[in-house]
Amino acid sequence: MRFSTIKIMSIAYLLTNSIAYSQSSISWFDPSSQLTYNETIGAVDCDINYEGFDKTLGVTITDFEPKPFFMHTQPQVQKWMKDKYLLECTANIYQADETTFLLLHMSINSENAKHAYGNLEKGSSLKITFDDDENIYVENIERDRGQAQRSKSITLYEGIYPLEGFEIKELSRKNIITLGIVWEEGYQEYEVQNSDLIRNQVNCLKKK
Repeated sequence: MRFSTIKIMSIAYLLTNSIAYSQSSISWFDPSSQLTYNETIGAVDCDINYEGFDKTLGVTITDFEPKPFFMHTQPQVQKWMKDKYLLECTANIYQADETTFLLLHMSINSENAKHAYGNLEKGSSLKITFDDDENIYVENIERDRGQAQRSKSITLYEGIYPLEGFEIKELSRKNIITLGIVWEEGYQEYEVQNSDLIRNQVNCLKKK
């Protein structure tokens, strides 16, 4: 699938200039709780960050607000994390004209994360597993080397995954159970706590 320069620019502009997503301002799932995200926080998955025509970029944008998607800590480092997760990921659906993207905003609670994870490479795969055990695969379109914020002891990564017709159809019908991310240093699979987040946002987008 090929993307026009203007659509790629709109994604880059969104991520670098127009909106600053603060993971620290988001209410996260309690690590000690046995409840799922949807049982503890009300369903507000379809809040809109921005919707309208961007005159500068020349495209119509629909940008849903990122919501907590999954949280993960490897068992071997759990004792050092206390009340935090090692990795916290928010996600949202973003559409520029007719092109739809899944955006992952990942915060790793370590300033040295780049040594363990490496880059999130352009073309790296994201494996999405649904509640019927079926899978789809999408690819990241922008290389991200990770941005370390040493004052906060965190490292931030962004994944940008374009979605085509079949993928959008599957995401509109099914809950996501796990995500598998190919990092430069290896493959990791994560359980998704907010399993219907993307389904809800895709369906809200289809109603517009």
